[in-house]
Amino acid sequence: MALINAASAIIAKARSKYGKRLMPRDFQAMVKCGSVGEVVQYLKSYTHFQTDLDKVSTDIHRGNLENILREKQFESFLSLCKYQTGNSPMTDFLLRRGEVRELMKFLTLLSIKRPREYIFSLPLYFNQHTDVDLEKLSAIDDYDDLLEALSGTPYQKILRELPPDEIGDYDLAEIEDALENAIIGMLYENIGKVKSKKTRAQLTELIDTLMDCNNYSRIIRLKKYYNLSNEAIRSHVLHYGNLSGKRLEKILRRDTFEDIYAELRQTSVGKQAQKLDKQGEMAIQGRYERCRHELYFSTNPEIVLLAYYILSETELSNVIAVVEGVRYSMEPERILQTLIL
Repeated sequence: MALINAASAIIAKARSKYGKRLMPRDFQAMVKCGSVGEVVQYLKSYTHFQTDLDKVSTDIHRGNLENILREKQFESFLSLCKYQTGNSPMTDFLLRRGEVRELMKFLTLLSIKRPREYIFSLPLYFNQHTDVDLEKLSAIDDYDDLLEALSGTPYQKILRELPPDEIGDYDLAEIEDALENAIIGMLYENIGKVKSKKTRAQLTELIDTLMDCNNYSRIIRLKKYYNLSNEAIRSHVLHYGNLSGKRLEKILRRDTFEDIYAELRQTSVGKQAQKLDKQGEMAIQGRYERCRHELYFSTNPEIVLLAYYILSETELSNVIAVVEGVRYSMEPERILQTLIL
């Protein structure tokens, strides 16, 4: 009975939290603000961020605002995790995603020889939940020291194989792809250890779908907007989901974007993307809609937890996009076009 109560608590609280989300009308109001300060004031006055931002000045730096919102999002996520019993594949994965995000932030600074600046964006709230000593990163000056600091973590081996080149340049895209593939692989491993066959099947199917949405969008972006070779695209596609193996090879045997796009449209994720988007180019909206469906209808707490996390992460990304758009005086309609609503 305790397990049923715990599962019910996670599902009920996740749905309750999502019920307080920002609505399209909130974003329509925010994009019309004349300054970042006005956006902050709107968030403080009319949204669920009111308590989080109550003591925040409207002239807060954009980076500090993002850190505060990420901290509150993380606390909200942890408030759901406390109801879990035993090891959770989703909790482990989402914590590792946070670790990868911080490592990439640090590596970006290290690549431009400004690693000490990491201290200004170091999320102390996250440091106590991770095996990576984030405070130690801010005292690191070179790659060898970074590898030493990551001793005992799964990231050391990955980064050891991707050092900077002879002139000190880092392939940050390759590093991020390698880290993402590693933590996704760990997720599938942990799902395989779940005792319930039904839960394993449900989690695997959902993660496969989310991977397909990601890869579908990656392939289109990299071909259409960056005109990368098919070989280069292959190296940036995540190794999981259904858009892999022979299916991926069939797609990448095509030469032009139009032919590749035609092949993508025949996949299940491609067909779903076209229903949501007339152009059918970006499947990220499909990922969002799938997570909304799971949040409302799934009775599996692990799936609801992941769905809630992705939905709240999407909301946060939307807020940051609005802040950036207003900061650079973009047209309101143009900002709205960048959002997932």
